[in-house]
Amino acid sequence: MVWLLGAITFIMGTSEMIVTGLLSQFSGALGVSVSSAGMLITVFAVGMMFGPPVMSLATLRLPRRDALIAALLVFAVGHVVGALSSSLGLAMVGRFAAALGNGTSGRHLRRTPRSGPAPS
Repeated sequence: MVWLLGAITFIMGTSEMIVTGLLSQFSGALGVSVSSAGMLITVFAVGMMFGPPVMSLATLRLPRRDALIAALLVFAVGHVVGALSSSLGLAMVGRFAAALGNGTSGRHLRRTPRSGPAPS
C-alpha cells in the first residue's frame, strides 16, 4: 500500500511540473504562442488554489478511501481530456480538472497513512 501511495504522489508531482519543460511542444501542438500555452500552468495553479477547499467540502461526507478514489479519477480524467484536446481551451479545462483531483487527493494522501489500525 505504501509503494502505491508513493507512486501516486510521484505521478501527481511530476504532472504538476512537467508542463513547464514542454511549453514549446504544447504551443506547437495546440497552434498557440508559448506565452498562451503558459496559461496551462496558470490554470493548474488556480485549480490547486481554489479546488482543494471546495472539493474537500464536497467530499466531506464520503469515507476517506472513496474520496481519494474519486479525486484520483478526476485527476486521471482531467489528464485524458488534456491529452486528447486539440484546442487550448479544452486543454485548460483538463488541466483545471487535474488540479482539482491533485489538490484533493493530496489532502487525503497525507491523512491515509495515519488512518491505520489503532495501537493496542
